[in-house]
Amino acid sequence: MAYTLQTSQTAFSGGKNILASEHLQFVEAGATLTGGVAYALGEAIARDKTTGKWVKFVDANVANYDDFGILNIDVLQGTADTIVGEVIVRGSVYDAKLPASVTALFKTKVPNIRFVKNI
Repeated sequence: MAYTLQTSQTAFSGGKNILASEHLQFVEAGATLTGGVAYALGEAIARDKTTGKWVKFVDANVANYDDFGILNIDVLQGTADTIVGEVIVRGSVYDAKLPASVTALFKTKVPNIRFVKNI
């Protein structure tokens, strides 16, 4: 569940299950996502060194990041920053169910996440 200081209500949207294992570790103390952007289930995200906020991973900006993870929820973003806890930093996920933002470079940055090929 994502948290902001604004009250809102969204309809339930069933997503695809990206988890290939029940043994996972999520980021400790939550992750603050930059406001004004929607994030999808399975999105590759990284923590920006300058702001401390998590943003969508971009290969060209890899030098600006100091932590990496994969979102396990959808975040419908308003204008405010959002705090989420379900950022996978260790575990197994189905490679075929992830969006295109999970690039080969990103996979080298998360050695504790295993990308399972068989569904």
